[in-house]
Amino acid sequence: MILTAPVSALCADFRVLPDGTTYQAAVEVTGSEYGFWMQGLLGERVPLAVDDVQVIGASGQVEYRKVNAATIAFPAGNYTIRYRAPIRDNHIQAVFDEPYSVTVHLPPGLDVQNPLLGLISPGGRVTEEENGSITIRWDRAPYVEVRFYDPGREILLNTFGTIWMIAAIVLLLPYLLSRRR
Repeated sequence: MILTAPVSALCADFRVLPDGTTYQAAVEVTGSEYGFWMQGLLGERVPLAVDDVQVIGASGQVEYRKVNAATIAFPAGNYTIRYRAPIRDNHIQAVFDEPYSVTVHLPPGLDVQNPLLGLISPGGRVTEEENGSITIRWDRAPYVEVRFYDPGREILLNTFGTIWMIAAIVLLLPYLLSRRR
């Protein structure tokens, strides 16, 4: 997701739902327009499919209009924009026009702490909660990226690594023994 001018984000909260395929976002903004974008493979802006969009001001929900497939407009002011969006390949990323505070919440069963499977953009602090959920926080980051995994992927990685270690030992042992003679 990319925020576009003339909106500046104050803070953002992303909450991954238990199935790991969707997230709910709440982004505080000041402005009159908001764009729902994700970054493509070449860095281009790709419209993000969103559901349940709400623009909430101090006096409650505010009407908005669609400018195009990925942008909404509303009266200038301070708002919280709430929406739900799909997660592709266990990967969430957000790019903002200026540094902001962001929090990503992962439900129990999802993790980011194995560096071979998970990814957290620089500056993120990981906290494991009592209920098994994970919270990642950034104080002032212009870009946030999180790649998470489930326990099944960690088991596959361990199994794959074990098989390759055994294969390497079986193939190298005769060579090492012949060099010893």
